[in-house]
Amino acid sequence: MNTESELLMALKTAVAIDASAEILDVMTHIAAHYIAQGYTQEGADVLAFVLLQPHIAEDTHEMALDLFEDLETHICPRVIVDATEFARLATLNDIIEYIFAPHDV
Repeated sequence: MNTESELLMALKTAVAIDASAEILDVMTHIAAHYIAQGYTQEGADVLAFVLLQPHIAEDTHEMALDLFEDLETHICPRVIVDATEFARLATLNDIIEYIFAPHDV
């Protein structure tokens, strides 16, 4: 597993070169990292956004969907509802700022 700093650096790089597929892939891995650390709300928020994107690579979509569906089976349904609402209103820049905001992950 990559460290959080490695994932954030990969996201910065993908954003810098405007690589949409890579941005969504790295975001999915960041969400997996959040979930593994017990930050399920943050993970759900990022995954919900990723899953709403129309131009997502199939393997990234599959990973994000698997993670999201797994979360649905063991966390409070309100977390899923909140994540979905958050994702519908968020822009890519909003999610990037959210990811780079201080987290205790």
